[in-house]
Amino acid sequence: MTALAAVAVALAPGCAATDGPPRPSVLLVVVDTLRADRLTDYGHDRDTLGPVAALAAQATRFTAAYAPSSWTRPSVATIFSGMMPARHRAKIGGTNRLNRAIPTLAETLGAAGWSTAGFSANVVVSRKVDFDQGFDRFLDYEGGVQAYPDIAAMMRVASDWLKTAPRPFFLFLQPMNVHGPYRVPVEHQTVLLGRRPSSDFRYQEPPRTSIMAGAVELRSSIGETYLTSLRDQYDTAIRYSMEQLDALFSDLRREGLWDETLIVLTSDHGEELYDHQGFSHAYSLFEEVVRVPLYVKLPGQLEPAVRDDPVSLADIYPTVLEVLGLPPVRHGDGRSLLRRGESERELVFEVNNPERFRGRALLSGNYKLIETEVDYQGRSDAVALYDLSRDPDESRDLVNDEPELAARLRARMEEIFAGYEERSLPLPAEGDAVLDQDTLRALGYVN
Repeated sequence: MTALAAVAVALAPGCAATDGPPRPSVLLVVVDTLRADRLTDYGHDRDTLGPVAALAAQATRFTAAYAPSSWTRPSVATIFSGMMPARHRAKIGGTNRLNRAIPTLAETLGAAGWSTAGFSANVVVSRKVDFDQGFDRFLDYEGGVQAYPDIAAMMRVASDWLKTAPRPFFLFLQPMNVHGPYRVPVEHQTVLLGRRPSSDFRYQEPPRTSIMAGAVELRSSIGETYLTSLRDQYDTAIRYSMEQLDALFSDLRREGLWDETLIVLTSDHGEELYDHQGFSHAYSLFEEVVRVPLYVKLPGQLEPAVRDDPVSLADIYPTVLEVLGLPPVRHGDGRSLLRRGESERELVFEVNNPERFRGRALLSGNYKLIETEVDYQGRSDAVALYDLSRDPDESRDLVNDEPELAARLRARMEEIFAGYEERSLPLPAEGDAVLDQDTLRALGYVN
């Protein structure tokens, strides 16, 4: 039994333990656009984690956690439903909505007696597209995409809600400050670097926007000053977001809720910082956009742990239910994190955006196969193979060196996707709940 499982068994409802409440509360934080390797615990040389290190000191950290896609809607729909995107179909090219036929995590907990609230600063995760299902209260944002509300405002609203919310509770938060344009109030911009990041990089201006619209010849204009500005801005936004999250964590401690609460901290996808001569996300399926941080602090957990086996955001739903002692749901594709998985677990990823990237990928052991149907660079029908154990940066394509392995993995990927698609949900009627193209364009998901 893993340390994670041992704590959960001791505190599960109906067990003999008496140190904690029989019905733990749940805090699920999805920091939009946070890639794993820019956090201190995941190998970054800057203290981006800041005061959230106190959470990490009590939590289990998963070093190989993956989002099923490299953009928000399919990934958050997977967290809420426990289903992979090929099944829930809340993705570009499918539907813009979360299917109300899915019993979401919030619905399941609400039916079992948990009070539920969600606060999202991303218009892709909003009531307009049915992500509010199961929540007693869902506060979202439908204004200008690049002017998303500051995380500090979200933390204040969440703190106020916690003071009066019936126990136990389920609280979902999705702050956006780590998403471009990496917004940080001026008074917080010097905390990480001892200075403000330069403004050489501007998220909504060329050359970034031009390159990602297909003008790849402009890559020759990208210099180190520009990239340093980009990475400094991104890291500064992470550190600021961690500081604000810790303010809410402090409230939990003051209210006597910290020890009894299951806390999950993760992200919906990462961000390319010119790792593969690109920017942003949903343009590829490389590690920087699908590998995400994942911390799980169980009720009563005091000692940290590290898990290196591959896990998915689809695993959050069954994990929460098992920790709370609730019956498992039968519709999901994930597995509880309380049970250590095999190191050879296979995971698949997809993006379905013909203007940006349409492709799929398979992680099998040390190997990652990426199949590109079309992308912003003008490539089509391309297959690449990487050995992550020897080439974690995915810089050396082995498809010509290992054609038989590539063919075998491609066939396996087709098999996995076919299995999901056979069990996929019908598309809900589009109606007037669909986000318009202008909104998606402002967020950067269509050109």
